Amino acid sequence: MEQLTHVGAVSRRASLIGAFGAVAALTAAATSVPAAPGPHAQPHPSNGGMYLLGDSWAAGLHADPARALGQVAAEVLGMTAHVDAVSGTGYVNTAGHENYLQRARTASGAPRLVVVQGGSNDDHQALDEITANAEETYRVLRGRFPSARLLVLGPGPDPEPVTELQRTVDTTLAAAAHAVGMHYVSMLQRDWIPSRLADSVIDPDNHHPTVEGHAYLGTRLAASVRLLHPTLFA
Repeated sequence: MEQLTHVGAVSRRASLIGAFGAVAALTAAATSVPAAPGPHAQPHPSNGGMYLLGDSWAAGLHADPARALGQVAAEVLGMTAHVDAVSGTGYVNTAGHENYLQRARTASGAPRLVVVQGGSNDDHQALDEITANAEETYRVLRGRFPSARLLVLGPGPDPEPVTELQRTVDTTLAAAAHAVGMHYVSMLQRDWIPSRLADSVIDPDNHHPTVEGHAYLGTRLAASVRLLHPTLFA
């Protein structure tokens, strides 16, 4: 069901599990999210699932594409997941494929939740073009899925440590989301990945989340959805 492109091998770095445990402990202390359902659990009957539009982080590149952050979040929320994730793409950047806006125009289905993830691949694009394409992407998705809740998840530190250019793209996307009345969740502003624990979430060799990192990020995303869209689970 998931559309994934440019997917790499599974990365399982046992030496990072201890540090990841510390990150997971921070999440547990800060948020209250029900445990993920078992492998045979059925989706919550009141929702039609999650549609996620994103880049290589959503595709699980260099990790496990079947357990990337979107699938983890959906499972925690009791939803099915349809992931449209193409490595290297962004709101403007196509990486030889289609950017977010182009893919949004052909998105289909009847999800209850729509998440747009990413933006780091646009860090060398003109800011006014990022703004225009982001706002139009959000408007198109709202038009195609009028009954869905929408949420934008900004880029993570790609690479880490975070640069001023990364922060500029993040704030540009936040402004675009707010301009069209959408919730924006910033991994950078909320410090989802503290520098001292970054290697437990992001593989320093490829700048992408590890398997353990996806579990952590997916749990954080699920917590944000519950916080910002509580009526989705009423």
